[in-house]
Amino acid sequence: MSLPKNSINLVYIRAAIEAATGVRLSLEDVRRYLIEEGLITKKQAREEATIFRGYNEFYDYDYADIKKEANPPQELDFQKDDGKQEARGEDIP
Repeated sequence: MSLPKNSINLVYIRAAIEAATGVRLSLEDVRRYLIEEGLITKKQAREEATIFRGYNEFYDYDYADIKKEANPPQELDFQKDDGKQEARGEDIP
């Protein structure tokens, strides 16, 4: 039985660096700096600090691209008088 692998979350590390320094780094730079500072090895960077590139490598298409809206959003018209106020005897300017 092999030991479970730890995942290195580059997004959280980048957020911590940005909070402390005000500098926003790319995920590639965060990973490179972790290696340069000896905080992770190159093997860890390759196996545990992967950068998410989207689902394209797993699926042939994106569901959001093919989904059609059955009922498109409609704009509400509050200016339109439907006669309900007149039936109650109210005057609306």
